[in-house]
Amino acid sequence: MNKANLLIVEDDPLQRRLIKENLEREDYAVFEAASGKEAISIIAEHAIDIAIIDYKLDGETGIAVIQKILEQNPLITPIIVTAFGNIENAVEALKEGAYDYIVKPIDFKKFLLVLERALERQKLKNEVSLLQSSLEERFSSKNFVFSSSEMNEVALLASKASKSDATVLITGETGTGKDFVAKTIHFSSRRKKGPYLAVNIPSFPETLIESELFGAEKGSYTGAHERKIGKFEAASGGTLFLDEIGDLPLQFQVKLLRFLQDREFYRLGSSRPLKSDVRIIAATNKDLEKLMKEENFRSDLYYRLDVIHINVPPLRKRKQDIPPLVDHFIRKYSEKEGKKIEGISAEAMNSLLHYSFQGNIRELENVVERAVVFCEGSHITSAELPLFLKDEKEEDLKPEGLSLSDKVKNIEIREIKKALLENKGIKSKAARALGITERILSYKMKNYNLSSD
Repeated sequence: MNKANLLIVEDDPLQRRLIKENLEREDYAVFEAASGKEAISIIAEHAIDIAIIDYKLDGETGIAVIQKILEQNPLITPIIVTAFGNIENAVEALKEGAYDYIVKPIDFKKFLLVLERALERQKLKNEVSLLQSSLEERFSSKNFVFSSSEMNEVALLASKASKSDATVLITGETGTGKDFVAKTIHFSSRRKKGPYLAVNIPSFPETLIESELFGAEKGSYTGAHERKIGKFEAASGGTLFLDEIGDLPLQFQVKLLRFLQDREFYRLGSSRPLKSDVRIIAATNKDLEKLMKEENFRSDLYYRLDVIHINVPPLRKRKQDIPPLVDHFIRKYSEKEGKKIEGISAEAMNSLLHYSFQGNIRELENVVERAVVFCEGSHITSAELPLFLKDEKEEDLKPEGLSLSDKVKNIEIREIKKALLENKGIKSKAARALGITERILSYKMKNYNLSSD
């Protein structure tokens, strides 16, 4: 089986034949073109993965050919071939969309390494492309589920943001749906055919943040055995979602600010500036204004991010959204579980409406998914809801006079049950969410006779 379909765009027949023969020895399927016009014709008829383009063609430049090729098919990965004295032209080609450049006379050993890296990038681009249609439908603005005026305002702002390329800052508590809003903006925008990449800032060790975001050259740090493409570069033509931006260390805030100002960045270990046509959407559950006062977040970066500000309110402040969300999740998980559940009882819905949902929509979705799994009838009842919903509702009706230890016990039981439910019964994750060790969690569960089911 051929590794990939390659196109050589070279007006010198001897050079073209030399490149073709070397690549065919490596089991590549190779197509040839002597001009940009011929290249476009081949692309229209064949699924080309990588185009290898000479910088100097008869009557046109390789850069002009790259532009035409990407206009015809943005999923193709171009590589420019240039003479040693024209490195500046090669850098210009990189800015126009070339993945890398090869210097004449061609060292085929190095050339094959460049091709392997380009094919990895090509595979990622193709995988992203295959996801576009399903994601586009899932995250279109029509899939906003709400009935409150608060979320109507969020939907209107998201719609306006989708018509612009301006930077967006989305704020709100954990679980309110900030990532959904970001995806909705992307898949309703002109960038919807481009990549959507999400980065959760706290998930990376501080030592790896720079290389993950901006990329790194081979040998730039211990373990960097080859060039690494960062998220800013990989998301070019699309959207980069920076989740939990409030956790970005100060030294990297400076680099992000520079990109937002100049649209340029540097790979770690390189002094060559790169450009990326990427839209930035950032989100946080932290108070950035407070962080600025504490000098833990740069004010100039804040104002660059805060061009369009969307605040997603917590579920407890828009309880009229709970019924339509419950119906949505019942349909979703009934289909997944192969059940025919028609709705929810009035008593069970009342329990949901009286609960505070500190985990917001994410917590509500977990509750409904669990209820669907346990439901054996046509409607979800209170029996399928977790006990902590009933516990919280009843606590409001309890007479005064409970001892402090009993109050603490009730609170601990409720919070442990919530954490276990939200983390699918995984004790290590639940302990992390509660801010205690897994050993302490196990001890408390044993004392309170709680299970992780």
